[in-house]
Amino acid sequence: MSISIVFDVSEKLNELIANGAPWGEIIVTYYGNFFLHYGVQFSYLLNFISVIWFTSKMANNTEIVPILSSGISFNRFLRPYFISAGILVATTILMYNYILPGSNKARIEFEEKYYRLDIHKNNVRVQISPSEILLFGNYKSNEQKVTHFRIEKWEGDTLFSILSAERAYGDSLSNNWRLEQYQKRTFGPFHDNLVAGNELDTTLSFSSSKLVFRENVIEAMDNQELDEFIKEQEAKGSNNVPLYKIEKHKRWASPFAIFILTLIGVSVSSKKARGGLGVNIALGLSIAVLYIFAMQVTTVAALNVGFTPFLAVWLPNILFAFIAYFLYRFAPK
Repeated sequence: MSISIVFDVSEKLNELIANGAPWGEIIVTYYGNFFLHYGVQFSYLLNFISVIWFTSKMANNTEIVPILSSGISFNRFLRPYFISAGILVATTILMYNYILPGSNKARIEFEEKYYRLDIHKNNVRVQISPSEILLFGNYKSNEQKVTHFRIEKWEGDTLFSILSAERAYGDSLSNNWRLEQYQKRTFGPFHDNLVAGNELDTTLSFSSSKLVFRENVIEAMDNQELDEFIKEQEAKGSNNVPLYKIEKHKRWASPFAIFILTLIGVSVSSKKARGGLGVNIALGLSIAVLYIFAMQVTTVAALNVGFTPFLAVWLPNILFAFIAYFLYRFAPK
């Protein structure tokens, strides 16, 4: 974690200082929450490496053989590992759902203020409600400005009205908008009604912050907020819904990976290796790399080829559970 912070500092420090970020906020607000975020994200791997290191040290000091030879079963030997793993699983779930969202919110707000570039989106079409479709040409987050703004309101298969404007300025905290060079056309059975003007202050069903946002905004949501956000994005027909569902399932799958990787770690490192501690560490790191690779493959499959997000997140756990059982059966007893 310290090494990752060093690399992040080398990449961002000049820009943070140039943007006037106070040192106190850099150290406490950003890197304190940075450390917490990635520490929780990779807790299963940190635990896995710790298990392998600790158990390999015991095996190299010939401590495990006397334990098993004295009549202690391998299952009894595993018990303290799984008690500690259970504590870590419960702690990680609590962190994901109650502590991390608030921590990530502070980190993301700091990045938006001192590091992130402004958001620019072009030629966007989004369904903002079952009966309303929004289209716009360009969006600039620093100005909260939308150009070639157009809202189509439908009643079933019939177009009811169109509200358009050359420029629209929205409030990120409320649904208030100011439209410039606007037109509102309402379609009737016999004639249309057209209202036009230079400027119109109005209230819409959405704020400017709902138009475009960064994908990592979901990291600052608790489970209830994330569920509501997913429903909202599904109603809008967003293409990123699988990504949001992956984040939701990952908050439960990653903690339970601690159990699986703990069993693998003990099974592969409880036997004294001829090459010493380094062999077990290398084997453990190889398994960790394979697990991360499996996670990435299934995530890409969910995003690009229609693989279900639930299976994308849980399939690596299922596969490695079988590997853990196989290694457990052949562990020294």
